[in-house]
Amino acid sequence: MKHNPFESWIFDESELDPQQQEQLEAHLAQCPRCAQLANALNLALQGIRALPEKTAPPNFTNKWAASLVARRQAQERKQARTLAIVLISTALLVATVSLYLLTPNFSLISLAAETIATVISVLSSLNWLIATITGFFQNISAPILIGGILLFAAWVILAVFTLGFAFWKVAFRQSEANK
Repeated sequence: MKHNPFESWIFDESELDPQQQEQLEAHLAQCPRCAQLANALNLALQGIRALPEKTAPPNFTNKWAASLVARRQAQERKQARTLAIVLISTALLVATVSLYLLTPNFSLISLAAETIATVISVLSSLNWLIATITGFFQNISAPILIGGILLFAAWVILAVFTLGFAFWKVAFRQSEANK
């Protein structure tokens, strides 16, 4: 026996037109499954309507909305991480396959050797940079060096205070929103 659209009509809370209502009643008289479904739904709705209405705790809506925002942000961060991993993996795969196809003598061993040589070259350049900076500071007079260190320290302190104020302001706004 066909149960469509009768099951949908049973669960539909809107009013059926007279013809649909007549068809539903005729089907319920012939189909014990749909009749049992309609009776079970009516009993459940009566039970729900008989329950006392409870009020939500104070600030429930604000707390729920804030937790919803936090959950969405966490989900977006997770999706962004997943997307980044997929994109990086795909780029590496495409680069490896391209190198293999475009370079007739391509091997992973030579790629690894070239990568190690590049890392060593970068490290030696970094060593040169450190030696240059060290030499620069050795040739500066003491008063200029002390003045530069004090200026840098003042800048760091200002940055820390600015960052602390920004965090305080955000926390204050959140505490005001939770009240």
